[in-house]
Formats: sequence, structure tokens, C-alpha cells
Amino acid sequence: MTIRPRHLLLLLPALLCGAWVQAPQTATAITYDRSIGLALNSVQLFDRASEAWTWTFGREPGAKLLRNDRSDGLVEGTARFNFRSEMLTGREESMGVVQYRVVIRTNAGECRVVVSELTHTGNRNTTQGGIHMGLLKRGEGAVDHVRGMSRANAKRLHDELTAQADSRITALLRAFEGRMRAGSAP
Repeated sequence: MTIRPRHLLLLLPALLCGAWVQAPQTATAITYDRSIGLALNSVQLFDRASEAWTWTFGREPGAKLLRNDRSDGLVEGTARFNFRSEMLTGREESMGVVQYRVVIRTNAGECRVVVSELTHTGNRNTTQGGIHMGLLKRGEGAVDHVRGMSRANAKRLHDELTAQADSRITALLRAFEGRMRAGSAP
């Protein structure tokens, strides 16, 4: 089979379109995972974890304990923090909350804390409706199309959200670990 010049002209647009296909998105949901090693049995660790929950994540607005199972060494809950953007574009509409899930698992000698499912919900009471960023992600393609915002502003808003989430969750994890280690022998 020979390719004639006129056939090549028909194939050229198809070949060019194939070259412009976007690379696969590699964004993953933001998750915080911390392991705390203490020389205690699982019941002692569970009791400390329950108390640490009360004084850290439990003090967040809307904190709710979903599961507190001593026999399984599992504490699950949800909480949120309030968000108010520094940028002027969409400030009122993006003002809202970031809801997240906390899972604490205790075993002999170790307490593992996982904070995940960070989801932004904007202010629904505005005249144009809220700007919701949804599940916060990291990586290439982390910012999806956001109704009512340009891509550059959506990226700035997402960066601001992830920075606030990172500082808030990191501070809570540090406080949680401090509560867990309080009174422990070195």
C-alpha cells in the first residue's frame, strides 16, 4: 500500500490532534499520616488517644466522634475548620469550611493518625451561590474547572486552601502527639 500526497493531507490533522492529547492527571487527595511510637500497651494508647482527640480535633468546629471502639483500638471522627480567602476575587463565595475525616488506630507500641478527605464547601448564602473547590488534591491537575473563576484564580484559591489546611492539620497533629507523649517516660 502506498500513501499518496492527498491521503497524507487527510491524515495530518488526525496526527496533530493526537499530539495535543493531555497527559494523564496524577493528582491525589491530600492525606496526612502520622505514626506515634510509645512504649505502652494498646489499651493505654487508646485511652491517651481518646483524651488527645478531645483536646485537639474534638475542639474543632463541628467535631463529631463517629466511632470510639476500645476493643478494636479505633477512634474515628470528623471535624472542620472555617476558611476565608485573602484574595479579592470570589472571596465572599469561597468563604466557607473545609471538612475532614480523622482515623486513629492504636496497637501495642504505636498510634497511627490519618487525616483525609479534606473537602472545601463555599458560602451557599451568596447571591451567585458558593464556589466549592471540593476534594483538595496535590499534584499535576489538582485544580479542576471551577464555575465562576478563571483557571489562574482557581489555582490561587486552591493554593491558599491547601496552605491553610496544611498549617491547621499540621498544628493539630503536633498538639495531638504532644498530648500522647505528655507524661511518658523518655
